[in-house]
Amino acid sequence: MVVHTLWKLGNLLARRNRLISTTATRRFEPENFYAYTSGRWIHDENRQLSLRYRSFNADALKKVVAHAAGGNSVLKMEKLAEGSYNKVFVLTLDNGQELIARIPTVLAGPGKLVTASEVATMDYARSLGVPVPRVLAWCADASSTPVQSEYIVMEKASGVELGRLWDQMSSDQKDETVREVVNIEKRIMKPFFKAYGSVFYQGDVDSGVVHDRFVVGPNVSLPFWDEERRHMDIDRGPWTDPLSYLKAISSRERKWILNYATSNPHPTLFEPPTHIQDQQAHISLLNRYDAVLPHIIPTKDSILLRSTLWHTDLHFGNIFLSQDDLAEGNIKITAIIDWQHACVLPLYLQARAPRFLPLPDQIPPSPDEEEEEAFDQQAAALANAELANRHELYHTTTAFLNPDYHHALSFSTRDLIITPVQFSGRTWSGGYVPLQNTLIRIVDNWDYLGHRHFPCPIAFSQSEREAHAEDAQEWQVGEDLQVGEDLQVMIQDRIGVQEGGWVSHEGYEDALRRNEELKEQFLQQMPHGKDKDTYLRAWPYRPVV
Repeated sequence: MVVHTLWKLGNLLARRNRLISTTATRRFEPENFYAYTSGRWIHDENRQLSLRYRSFNADALKKVVAHAAGGNSVLKMEKLAEGSYNKVFVLTLDNGQELIARIPTVLAGPGKLVTASEVATMDYARSLGVPVPRVLAWCADASSTPVQSEYIVMEKASGVELGRLWDQMSSDQKDETVREVVNIEKRIMKPFFKAYGSVFYQGDVDSGVVHDRFVVGPNVSLPFWDEERRHMDIDRGPWTDPLSYLKAISSRERKWILNYATSNPHPTLFEPPTHIQDQQAHISLLNRYDAVLPHIIPTKDSILLRSTLWHTDLHFGNIFLSQDDLAEGNIKITAIIDWQHACVLPLYLQARAPRFLPLPDQIPPSPDEEEEEAFDQQAAALANAELANRHELYHTTTAFLNPDYHHALSFSTRDLIITPVQFSGRTWSGGYVPLQNTLIRIVDNWDYLGHRHFPCPIAFSQSEREAHAEDAQEWQVGEDLQVGEDLQVMIQDRIGVQEGGWVSHEGYEDALRRNEELKEQFLQQMPHGKDKDTYLRAWPYRPVV
């Protein structure tokens, strides 16, 4: 099979934590501010660049920043960073202050709601004692400001990104950083609204569940606004019970499939096989999911259902440490940034270890790789042991300081009831086989879920199970639901690109070369009698168009 041949192409490299893309300081040219200048794509580049292009009135933004900081003028404006969702600028004023201004791209979702929610969320987090930069000025209505764009002006995060310090830190300092993160997570666990959605100020949304100055309004997370979903009439909350929220997810996917899903007759290696791209099969599977959904919500455990705001993207670039404290052997977290798209959900769906603590690599090398990898197995084992120990530290510290959150991380049926939720909202983009896999597991473990007194409302015939086993093998889905994703990671690592084919300017030519080399290796394994052009359509990174 196609997937199996790809495993022979090379080693599966360790997953990398990828920080937000940064750009070198450029002289002031408005076009450099508007355009994406921080990298290239080896595939579909023009579309990627257009999605990240955002014009605005830079002079008007400077005036807003100067007024917010009590200065007279901005001496310098530089693009600090940019990603898919924002352009981030640092502005230096005549009074010596440096402030951050963020402009969202179209990929961030509905600018008005996303901006208003992020500002309110940051304010609420600050009220809990979380170190979050203070917002000094903002506008969520692009049509009402001379800046001609939504914007947020905030203090520059004090300290240094954890990612710049981590490799130089001692093991004890890293452990203390983990403990400090748990302390901050404990603050966020303060009892919240009895609703699910996103945080806004009162008055910024038409309706919602009120809590002091704040209100829970519609969910601004990307799955509810991505691509055509932005224009669809769907339920985005707020919701007052978990079943309504979870049904909104499957309903959203069902409606999108019926209105927009089209089958690709020549799927790439990163896409499901053609026979899985069948609308009615997806609708039928989502209907089965909805039938079992009321029975996989932990309704008897109020802790797991409590409304919880959470920062789900705590990677190295979003955590800042005091360098002065670090020099004295102490750890002080000075800022947690990037609260965009944060939302309030049931605790059991929020709980996860921070992204800066990756799980040890659990995928063993294939027999063909063992000999060539023998030389660095000891180093890999030591690295994995350190990661495992730090994960254990995170869990033991959480159990002591934040027991409710630890309960949500470790309750016995966690994987069985959370995994189907994760795939129910994206069956068309690779989630069909994993969702079917989890539903079969639910059927087979029905008694374990505590439902011995009535039968499971869904079933899978023997022929369905056999067909699923074949699909799972081809799509490389195992019990851990990770292997199919690792195929994409492996190819990206071999080429030297990130998701979507992104690569730095410096690495662009090398990535093009490696892509061609890997594509040729793929072509050499083409089955006899197969049409070359048709076979190559499966390769995910074709020439830039």
